[in-house]
Amino acid sequence: MMRIHVFLASLVALTSPAVAASAPGELVQELSQTAHDSDQKGFLAAMSANTRHAMAEAEAMGSKLTLAQKDFSTALDESFGIGLLGGAARFPIADRKAVLARFVAIDLVGVEQKTPKEVRLRLKTITKNFGDQTATEEDTFTAVKENGEWKLDLSDLTHGIMRTAVQRAAAYKHVAEEVRSGAFKDRISALIALAKAQRGLRTGGAEK
Repeated sequence: MMRIHVFLASLVALTSPAVAASAPGELVQELSQTAHDSDQKGFLAAMSANTRHAMAEAEAMGSKLTLAQKDFSTALDESFGIGLLGGAARFPIADRKAVLARFVAIDLVGVEQKTPKEVRLRLKTITKNFGDQTATEEDTFTAVKENGEWKLDLSDLTHGIMRTAVQRAAAYKHVAEEVRSGAFKDRISALIALAKAQRGLRTGGAEK
């Protein structure tokens, strides 16, 4: 499913603030309009300063993850020959504009005031998949007031994405080292080991 959380993982980048939203409702209108226009810079400019900083760090970690993925693929190809499964150069860069274009609408459902400078926004997002089918979801997000303007704060979410990227990069590196040490008899065995390592990340433990 394509919610803002998933979208964020494909749009990590640092931008300069440009959106002026004097009320939470205006912030949501800006988010919806920039998504409709596939304006990724405008969309990300609606994020808080902490979020943009976290996104820059996550983007750097994303680059390290990509290198770890490619090194794992290289290890497979060097050990077992060029193959269709897990081969190098199979990690395409996301088309960020196309990802953003999948948002059909972002609507404000409700606002909960926490402090004069922090609110919780209940948002309804309508997105379309690659088959043009639509999905509607609701979720709650934090917005903060910075210099008189409301910004969406996704810094905790972004840090979570970065931690996952760090763990995934470590899993790729570990299995790549095992491939090069001759621990696996074939490509499939190595891919199974990687899958188990990735499952361990999702369940919070290591799987043997």
